[in-house]
Amino acid sequence: MNDERLTPRERIRKSREFAALYKGGYRARGAHFSLIYRFTDLPYSRLAVVVNKKVGNAVERNRVKRWTREVFRRNKDALARPTDILFLARPGVVGLGWDAFKSDLLRALKELTTAKKVS
Repeated sequence: MNDERLTPRERIRKSREFAALYKGGYRARGAHFSLIYRFTDLPYSRLAVVVNKKVGNAVERNRVKRWTREVFRRNKDALARPTDILFLARPGVVGLGWDAFKSDLLRALKELTTAKKVS
């Protein structure tokens, strides 16, 4: 059985890790969010979620964060290789329902290898 937990080691929290993603990462843009990612030598993938105050009120922002972690947690083994991922929400994400959000994010996660370098 696959481990579907999101353990503390699978979260990006340190500012130097965020800086490394911004400096050496690739960007995949969706209609309602952007993903900045880079492949790592770690044996597992990691995630950070950023939802700023332009997105909505606290309830809406927290829902987006919960949904993002849920999709990542259940599908982290589907990634081709261990990857650090930074999820950046855009204001339109609040209007999405769970099914639309999930399908958009899964599509973006599957297309990570075709994105462009962050400049």
